[in-house]
Amino acid sequence: MGDEKQSASELDAVLHHHHNVQERLAEEMLNLARNLKNNTLAAQNVIKQDNQTLTHSLRMADQNFEKLKVESERLEQHTKKSVNWLLWLMLVVVCFIFISMILFIRIFPKLR
Repeated sequence: MGDEKQSASELDAVLHHHHNVQERLAEEMLNLARNLKNNTLAAQNVIKQDNQTLTHSLRMADQNFEKLKVESERLEQHTKKSVNWLLWLMLVVVCFIFISMILFIRIFPKLR
C-alpha cells in the first residue's frame, strides 16, 4: 500500500506538472495570437495609409501631366510665333555687322 500511495502521489505530481506546462503553453499561445493580431492590425493600417498616399500621388501626377500638356502646347505656339521674328532680327543684325566691318576696313586701312 505504501508503494501504491507513493506511485499515486508521483502520478498526481506528474499530472499536475503536465497540467501546469499545458497552461503555460496555452497562455503563451494566447499571447502570441494577440501579438499576431496587433501586428496584423498595425500592418493593415500602414497599408491603408500607403494606399491613400499612392492614390493621392497618382491623382497629383495626373493633374501635373495635364498641366504640363497645356503648358507645352502654349510654349510650342509661343515658340512658333517668336522664332520667325527672332530669326529675321538676328539675320539683319549679323548682316549689319558684316557690312559695317567691311566699311570700317575700307575707310580705315591698315596703319603702319
